[in-house]
Amino acid sequence: MPADEKTRLRIRQYLTELIDEEAADAMMESMPPVAWTELATKADVGRLDGRLDTLTLRVDQNSSDIQELTRTVAEQGASLGARIDGVSERIDFIGNSLSERMDGVSVRMDSIGVRMDDLGVQMGQLGRAVTIGAATVAITLVVFMIGTIASLIAAGAFG
Repeated sequence: MPADEKTRLRIRQYLTELIDEEAADAMMESMPPVAWTELATKADVGRLDGRLDTLTLRVDQNSSDIQELTRTVAEQGASLGARIDGVSERIDFIGNSLSERMDGVSVRMDSIGVRMDDLGVQMGQLGRAVTIGAATVAITLVVFMIGTIASLIAAGAFG
């Protein structure tokens, strides 16, 4: 069982009384502050060194993999950015084209509206002309009938 600090201090004081202080300090420094079984041996350090080498190799490999993935992601990001730019340009082109077409449709609709207004005026004029024509025909028929009746009366057809 390892000695605690209080016990180590008592041992040092006892050694100082038996031998000089310098020799007591040297002896105390040669005794570890923990149990001897807790100290690492060269074999322990060698095993840890081997494991550390293995871990270092794995970290190096992972680092290489990460660098390759980073390059791949950067390349794909650039490619994706270019594709997005291309799509954006196409959308802008289509939007501009549609806008121009809609402007053309708007001009045509305005032209159709003017034509419809003109047609309405012409229909109104035609309606008046038809009404006047129908009235003229009616008056002509009435005059003709009156003339025919008068001729029949004069010829004695009624009498």
